[in-house]
Amino acid sequence: MIKRSLIYLLLAIGVVIAVAPFVVTILSSLKTSIELVTGVFALPKDAQWQNYRTAWVDGHFDRLFLNSLVVAIGVVVPSIFLSAMTGYAFARFRFRGSNALFAYLLFGLIVPLQALVIPLFYLMRSLHLLDSLWALILPQIGLSLSFGTLLMREAFRTIPREIVEASIVDGASSWKTLWGIMFPLSRPIVGTLALMFFIWTWNEFLLPLIVNIDPKYQTLPVGLLYFQQRWTSNVPVIAAGSTIIFLPLTIVFLLFQRQLIRGITSGAVKG
Repeated sequence: MIKRSLIYLLLAIGVVIAVAPFVVTILSSLKTSIELVTGVFALPKDAQWQNYRTAWVDGHFDRLFLNSLVVAIGVVVPSIFLSAMTGYAFARFRFRGSNALFAYLLFGLIVPLQALVIPLFYLMRSLHLLDSLWALILPQIGLSLSFGTLLMREAFRTIPREIVEASIVDGASSWKTLWGIMFPLSRPIVGTLALMFFIWTWNEFLLPLIVNIDPKYQTLPVGLLYFQQRWTSNVPVIAAGSTIIFLPLTIVFLLFQRQLIRGITSGAVKG
């Protein structure tokens, strides 16, 4: 009983630590600048809903929200498609240099974006893609392939070989085996991967800041800089903008949390 109580206590402390920043942000978004100094957890006297209107209209969050959504979908769908194909190739085929090629592909997990952003800037400039959504979509697809290939490779390797051999005996091609059999059987992993790609792309700040100078092609995280001045900051409006950013992610996570847990647990056990 004591051990269980300690476990529940630790879990409760973890929940408080995880939820507290979101609560503080939401409360701050409903306060005035003067009310912020009364305490981070103090309730506002009158909810300042105009902070959200200021962020949405004056900060052009309506356009930035659409840009973020287009970029996220434009990254997630091709990344899943390409990761499935490369993961299938490395999981089911053996060819000369496959291990070396797979190890080389995994270098993408080691090199941080901060080391690549300047070369990416010059590459996008040479391709005349600066100040466009393509400058955000194409690099992030490439950056996603290392992790996506690793996860899909392990997911496909957990599928019994007998299933693949039976499909080959029935005359199925490699393409049909991948998309008709192996991909549907890996749906929990695919859902987990899609959710992770969406979160990473939605929260990306550095790449949009560097490759897109035109505000028309920036995304939500960069839009928060609109309310950040040199000496002062409109903290309530920044908190409202932050709430607009993380609220869709929270909704998506709550809707697909069961599938996410299934994907993580199924990927943790190798057949």
